Amino acid sequence: MSRLREASIALARRGGHPVLSVERLFAIERIAAGLEARRIPGGLGASDLIERAEDKGLSALSIADLRRLLRTIWTDRGRARLASALVERLAEDGRRSIDRAVIATYLGLYPVDHPAFGRLRGAAAAAADRHGWAWRAAGQTWRLWEGSDTFGEALRAAADPAALLRDTGFVGPLANGAFVSAASAGAARATR
Repeated sequence: MSRLREASIALARRGGHPVLSVERLFAIERIAAGLEARRIPGGLGASDLIERAEDKGLSALSIADLRRLLRTIWTDRGRARLASALVERLAEDGRRSIDRAVIATYLGLYPVDHPAFGRLRGAAAAAADRHGWAWRAAGQTWRLWEGSDTFGEALRAAADPAALLRDTGFVGPLANGAFVSAASAGAARATR
């Protein structure tokens, strides 16, 4: 059984997610394989981006490259200075698309063990407050930028946790992201 199929079954067991058909799983696997093989413009892969950023500075990277680097830098705890500088650089930008990427990285990856996590958390909070969008209200209501505990408590108390996720903005990849996983795990521990 493929890892994708196993993940689909595990999600179905947690509730609210149907098991994907074999045909859809194969289609998703083909798409994923194509995405893995694709290189970003300029022929730079994640390690190439890191190398260029360290050698020439973040200013040598395009905005698209900075966004790509933002999604990949959190797996390497040894790059804390680069991660901090990257978050600072993106936080200064102020564009909605950049702020969306910062928030998505915080909620999707939720790299609490990374030394630069505090910078990412602060940048995500500032990004949410910078625009009149739903993340501002969600952040204030559920204290999203302070950690996953408050949202975990809300998930545990919710009559319909899936509706709470959807109404808060945790849709698509964010619904299965690391922040929601941490909140769910905290809620599960609290019920024991």
